[in-house]
Amino acid sequence: MKTSILSFLLLLSPLLLLGQVSNDECRFATFFPSVDNFCSDSDAFSNIGAQPDPQVDNSCFINFENGVWFSFVPREPAVLIQVFGGGDNDGLITRPQITLFSRCGEYLQCSPGKDNASDELTVDGLVIGQTHFIMIDSPEGSEGTFGLCINDFVAPRFPESDCGSAVVLCDTEPFSLENLNSAGRDLNEVDGTCIQEEFASSWYTWTCDVSGTLTMDLIPNNNATNQITDDLDWAIYELPNGVEDCTDKQLLRCMASGENVGQPFSSWNMCNGPTGMRAGESDTEEQPGCASGDNNYVAPINMVSGRSYALIVNNFSRSGLGFAIEFGGTGTFLGPEPAFDLSAVQAFECDKTITFSNESFSNTDEIISWEWNFGGGADISFAEGEGPFDIVYESFGDKIAALTVETSRGCRVTRVLDFFIEPCCADTSSLSVDTDVTNVSCGGESSGVVIGIGRSGAPEYSFSLDSESFQPNPRFTGLAAGEYDIFVRDIKGCINRATFVVDEPEPLLVDAGRDTTINLGETIQIFASHTPPGSSVLYTWLVTDSLDCVNCPDPISRTPGTTSYVIQVQDENGCIALDTITIRVNVVRPIHAPNIFSPNEDGQNDFFGLFGGSAVARVEELTVFDRWGGKVYQGRGLEINRYDVGWDGTLDGNKLETGVYTWIAQVLFIDGVLVPFTGDITLLR
Repeated sequence: MKTSILSFLLLLSPLLLLGQVSNDECRFATFFPSVDNFCSDSDAFSNIGAQPDPQVDNSCFINFENGVWFSFVPREPAVLIQVFGGGDNDGLITRPQITLFSRCGEYLQCSPGKDNASDELTVDGLVIGQTHFIMIDSPEGSEGTFGLCINDFVAPRFPESDCGSAVVLCDTEPFSLENLNSAGRDLNEVDGTCIQEEFASSWYTWTCDVSGTLTMDLIPNNNATNQITDDLDWAIYELPNGVEDCTDKQLLRCMASGENVGQPFSSWNMCNGPTGMRAGESDTEEQPGCASGDNNYVAPINMVSGRSYALIVNNFSRSGLGFAIEFGGTGTFLGPEPAFDLSAVQAFECDKTITFSNESFSNTDEIISWEWNFGGGADISFAEGEGPFDIVYESFGDKIAALTVETSRGCRVTRVLDFFIEPCCADTSSLSVDTDVTNVSCGGESSGVVIGIGRSGAPEYSFSLDSESFQPNPRFTGLAAGEYDIFVRDIKGCINRATFVVDEPEPLLVDAGRDTTINLGETIQIFASHTPPGSSVLYTWLVTDSLDCVNCPDPISRTPGTTSYVIQVQDENGCIALDTITIRVNVVRPIHAPNIFSPNEDGQNDFFGLFGGSAVARVEELTVFDRWGGKVYQGRGLEINRYDVGWDGTLDGNKLETGVYTWIAQVLFIDGVLVPFTGDITLLR
C-alpha cells in the first residue's frame, strides 16, 4: 500500500499550536456575537505563548505580560465576566486577571485578581451597542487554558444586607451580583429558619402585579461542573404590611442544604451548585446538610396580586463571591413602565438628528429619575431627565438605546429598544483598503492569512471576504492559494474592496518507491526521492526496525516479515510529506543436509552439519542416533553453513563404524520461528 500525505505536521496537533495565539493583540480580539449567558468549554481558550501588551494607565496590578483578547457588544448596561482555570499541574491557567476596555487602549476597569483558579469582574454603566474588549492574563509562569463566561444584564441597586433597606425589584429580569460580603446591622432577621445565621447576605423585595407562580434559579459565581461551589442559602417571605415593612414577615420557603461534612462529595453533590424553586418539586424546605431526597430545589410559590414578598440570599461559604439570579413562572412584579419614542425630521440616517421622547408611566408611585443610554455611535452616550433629547449618530447600523426609570420607592426598570440607522456614505468618500498577505506555507494547505488595512474614510473599520459578513477583526485565516476580494466598511456605511492573491510553494512530495516482495532472509535496498528535487530536506524513517539507517533516502532492509516503512521529509519551511512502502516477505524455509560424510581427517567432508539460506538464524539443537536408537551426538547453538561444525563421527572420542544414522534438528529462523527437521546420514570409513 502506498499513500502520499501533504501537510504541515504542526497543524495536526493542537497542543503544538499553543505558541501561536490568534487573539494575542486587541485588534485581533476573538469576537462573541452574543453574551446573553455565554459560557465556553472549560479549556476553550489559552494564553500560553501570548506576548506582552502595551501598558495602559490603570489602577490595577495587571501584568500585561501574556494577555489574550476578546470583544463583545453589550445589549444591556452591566456585564459579569468570569474566567475559570485550574490547579498548578493540570494545564489550566492559575491566578487569572480580567481587564475591560471600552476601546483598544481605553481602560475601564479590572478585577483585583486572586491567588486561585478563577476570577470575576462586574461592570455597570457600559455604552450599549458599542464594542468592548476583554483582556485575560495571568502572572508569568501561570499561563494555561481556561473557560470564559460573559453575561450582560440590567443591574439593580447595590445590594443591601438588611430587609428594611432591601433592594426593590420591579420586574423579573435576570441580574448578577459580583460580591456578597456584609451581614448587615440586624443579625437576627433569619432566626428560627433553616438558614440560622446571616454571614454574607443580600435582601430583595417586590410586590406582585399579575398573580401566578414564581420559579427561581440562584447560580453561584464559581459554578462549574463536577466541582464544589459556594453554598448559597436563601429564604422567601411574604410581607403582610407591604414592601417597605419587614415586621411580621411570614416564611414561605427556606433552603439551606449543602455539604455533609466528612462525607465524600459524591454523597452530597446533588445539594451542590445552583439552587432555587422549580416546577415538579413538592417540598418547601431543606435543612443544612444533604438528607435523603434533598436536591437544592423546592416547590415554587404562588404569588397573589397586590401582596409583597422578600428574598434573602446568604453565602454560607463566605467566599466573598456573589451569584446570578433568574426568575420564571407566570406571576409578574409590579413596577413602572419605561417607554420612549424616536422620531427624525429628515431620516433615520447617520449624521442626522434623532429625537428621543419619554413616554414612561407608573400606576403606583411617582417616577423620580430617568437615565438614558443612547448606545454606541451617539454623540451623547448618557443623559438624565425626561427629555426630549436630540441625538446624532456618527455611524450607521443596528443601534440599541435604553431608558431606566426609578420610582420614589426605589423601583428601577429598564427598557431596551433596537433600531437601525441608515448609511450616510458620501460620493466623495476616499475609503480604501490595503492588505498584508501571508502566503500558504506548504503547497496544498489552507494556511494563508490576510490582514485588511483600512485607509481614509471614517474609521472604525470592519472587514469581509464576501461583502456581507463584516467583522471588526481585520485578520482572515485558513485561506488556500488563490485570488480573493477583501471588503472594507467604515462607520458611515461606505464600502470599498481590493483584490489580493495568496500564493503557495510547489507541493513537497516524497516517493518511497514501489512495494515489492522478497524471500525471508533476503535484503533489499530502498530508494526514496522527493520533489521539488532541488529543495533541501531532512529524511526520517518513522519505522526503523530492520533498516540500516534512519536519516538517509536509501536504507537497506532485512526484514523478518512483511513490513510497511514510513518515510517523512521536512523542508526548511517546516513542510512535511509522508509516504509508505511495503516490503512483503515470502516465508520460505529451505534446509539442506548431506546424506553421506567421511570423517577421515582429510580436511574434506569430516563433519556432519546443516546448510541453509540467509533466513536461518542458527541450529538450536542437532541430535544423531544409531540404528538401535542410541544417542551418539547432541549439539546446541550451531552455526549454519559451516564445514567444521557438527558431528565428527565419534562417540566419547571413539570412532564409530560405517553405517546409517538418523538425526533430528531444531532450526531457528530469523523471524523467531523454530522448525523441526529430520533425516538420515551415512557414515563411511
